[in-house]
Amino acid sequence: MNPHEALRREALRLHERYQRELIERFSVCPWAKPAREAKRIRAHVVTNASCRPEELAPVLAGWADDLSVEVAFVIAPRFTAGSDAFSDWATSLAPLLDHVFLAAPFHPSPAESVGSIQFLRQTPDPTVQLVRRRRLEEIRAQDPPHYADIFELDMQDLKTKKPPQSVAASVVSHNERMIEREGKTEIQVILDDIRTDRERSYARLMPLF
Repeated sequence: MNPHEALRREALRLHERYQRELIERFSVCPWAKPAREAKRIRAHVVTNASCRPEELAPVLAGWADDLSVEVAFVIAPRFTAGSDAFSDWATSLAPLLDHVFLAAPFHPSPAESVGSIQFLRQTPDPTVQLVRRRRLEEIRAQDPPHYADIFELDMQDLKTKKPPQSVAASVVSHNERMIEREGKTEIQVILDDIRTDRERSYARLMPLF
């Protein structure tokens, strides 16, 4: 098999492990599984060691034109310049998104001191997540936030008519409770197992480039 194709397949396999074993299993992102099951997710793997933003223009334009695409990922397994440099690279994609998508960088090596969001964003490879703005606006328009768990609503809060949390705050709150319940160490075990799988797999592939 062509090494670029082999790397693409492995990067997608590892990304799927991360999505299913962490994101979907613990409902880190409440709409991730529905979007996957509805086939509204796309992914593109950059198999070269470097990639100018404009090289991705046809891919990004195709996703923008396809209204069925709600979430997309650009995965860069050979990007080695570190999380800050990758964040800068992700930011450089903004002009190509034409206000259709919002972008967020994910990286396997976050800073030592991170919050719950960054901790859970330890993807196997440096990854940019794109979410269609229109879809986010639809989610944010739901009142109360669709992610609220009715079994966790505080009756006293309801009596005092406390405003419901925003979707973003609701998701962050859920993830913080999930980390506390499951244990940060146990979650890191899952991430480390995927990382070990990556290292073993890429050790066979990277010498081919």
